[in-house]
Amino acid sequence: SSSSTTPSDHATKSSAGTNLIAPNTSLGQHFLKNPAVVTAIVAKSALKPTDTVLEIGPGTGNMTVPLLQQSKHVIAIEYDNRMVREVLKRVEGTAEERKLQIVQGDAIKTRFPFFDVCVANVPYQISSALVFK
Repeated sequence: SSSSTTPSDHATKSSAGTNLIAPNTSLGQHFLKNPAVVTAIVAKSALKPTDTVLEIGPGTGNMTVPLLQQSKHVIAIEYDNRMVREVLKRVEGTAEERKLQIVQGDAIKTRFPFFDVCVANVPYQISSALVFK
C-alpha cells in the first residue's frame, strides 16, 4: 500500500521533534516555526523603533525576538506558563530582555495596556473574540 504522507508532513514531523515543548492543542496552540513566515509578519507590521508592540500568544518566542529588535517595547500576553518561561529564557542576558514585559493571562479577559501595534499569531478559537475586543 502507498503512503499518504506529503513532503510537508515529513517536514512538520521532523521539525516538531526538535521542539522540547509540545503545543497544547486543547488551547488551540500552534507554534510558528517557519522563519520566512515570521519575517513576513514582522515586515508587514511596519514597526518603528518608537513603537510599543502588543503580542498576543508569544508561544516559544520565535516572533517575539524580532519584534523586540525592531521596536521600543513588547508587551506579550501569554496564557500558558510553560511558554512564559520559554520566552523569558530566550531573552535572558540579551539586550532585548529589558524591552520585554510578559503578562500571564487570558488575552480575551486581560485588559490591554497602551500599545501602538498589535502583532499576533493567535489560535483560531479566539480570533473572533480578539478582533471584537
